[in-house]
Amino acid sequence: MLTTPISDPPIPAVIDFSAVFNEAYASHKTPAGLVETLMPNVSKTSWLLITSDSLVGATESTTLTMVLERAIPHGVAIALDVAWQPTSWVLGPGSKPTPEVLRRFHPLAQEASLIRCTPEEADEFFASHDPLIIHRSLSQCPGVVITGIDGSVGWCIGGRIGSMETRMLNEQEHFFPALIKSFSEQPELLGNAGEGPGSDAVANPDGLTEALFAAASK
Repeated sequence: MLTTPISDPPIPAVIDFSAVFNEAYASHKTPAGLVETLMPNVSKTSWLLITSDSLVGATESTTLTMVLERAIPHGVAIALDVAWQPTSWVLGPGSKPTPEVLRRFHPLAQEASLIRCTPEEADEFFASHDPLIIHRSLSQCPGVVITGIDGSVGWCIGGRIGSMETRMLNEQEHFFPALIKSFSEQPELLGNAGEGPGSDAVANPDGLTEALFAAASK
């Protein structure tokens, strides 16, 4: 009787760092052990999704730093969703990021290939809500997407800037993962595929707009 070998499940194109960290933390408590557990999958994915909350705890923050040092040389792109939650930092609701939060945040932003934030987060973390200004202020010249609670979306991606109105409104939690997945399937939409950090090679405008609308409709 012939048997079919059991193959490992495919590595997802987008890995949520906090999700896999929390899963691994159940059995590994040290950054070194966590990194060894996470890297086999992280090194093979296309995108690593990170939020500012990943910088709160010492163990998670240290693990993240070590993972990035090993993942980025493997070509893993970093997607940063600011997702500011002041209560996670033991701050009152509605509080702005403190100088210490910004000190931890800015090195992570410098490594990102794609950033999403609200207009308010953009002003607080980047001192501007203009996607082009944010794009130019960071060493990787990342794609920048700013989403408002009114459903507005503004972007600077792949050498193109634009804006649109959607029906996304307050339901934005699926937008960024869906957009990252589109970029993993069509990296040319970022405009700098194969061109290296900081390139502004122009992305296809129709494909880019289609990806943004599709993500907003998730």
